[in-house]
Amino acid sequence: MIICVLGPTASHKSKLANLLASLFDTDIINFDAFQIYKELNVGTAKPSKEELKDSKYKMYNAVSITEEYSVSRYQKEVRPLISDNKNHLLVGGTGLYLKALLFDYHFDEEDPMPKDYLNDKTNEELFTSLKEVDYEDALKIGMNNRKRLIRALYIYNTHGKNKSELNENKKDTLLYKNVYFIGLNPSREQLYEDINSRVDEMFSLGLEEEVNQLYSNYPDTLRALQAIGYKEFKQTNDALEANELIKKNTRNYAKRQLTFFKNQFKNVLWFSSYIEAYKYIKEHKDEFR
Repeated sequence: MIICVLGPTASHKSKLANLLASLFDTDIINFDAFQIYKELNVGTAKPSKEELKDSKYKMYNAVSITEEYSVSRYQKEVRPLISDNKNHLLVGGTGLYLKALLFDYHFDEEDPMPKDYLNDKTNEELFTSLKEVDYEDALKIGMNNRKRLIRALYIYNTHGKNKSELNENKKDTLLYKNVYFIGLNPSREQLYEDINSRVDEMFSLGLEEEVNQLYSNYPDTLRALQAIGYKEFKQTNDALEANELIKKNTRNYAKRQLTFFKNQFKNVLWFSSYIEAYKYIKEHKDEFR
């Protein structure tokens, strides 16, 4: 059995995950793209250092921010952690990580491509060729992204199908049995209040100091440092302004998360609070198997 706790940031997913992990005696596998990084702590609201000493927590502090990390790498590293004869609990806010993990997602970078492939073609020629075999993808990529144009044409010439055809339907095919999706969707007013409280708490826990230390030791161009809660300090030197920017960006991000989860996942049991969700699941525990 796999229980997935999903929802927007600051909806108290981690609180629910801890309660359910005790209820079902499971491990807790993270699918938040930034809680994976060792160096990002306060700004990602990951579980405490004391909690993470427990071996049941997996995919937290898994890599350094100096490493390249991707959804395809996450898929490869986490699928071996899931066993059919064990219960698992997945929690996080990066919907694409969860989708790629549980569903039949294929990543085109798995096919090695010759370095000089189609190097003799101009961008315009590549774009025209791709429009003929995958018009929709060509428009998404555009004429100036040479690398992606070549990759898309390589996929078509290798498989005899374009990328859209290869991925069609597969993205909705679950690879595992007995998967339950539990969603947290507080009222907009409650969510925004919790976001504001969380950001204020982050500042009281030393977010500004954490960010200053990171920017003094690592290049600010690292992908990990583009996370909300970190990038805002590059936009202003004023802590109060940074606080407001983080709150604003987090609210916008929360809306995008909800849209993704509602569009991409079916049969989600939605609850307005983690307490409501826990009470329901505890009462219906025998139905989860």
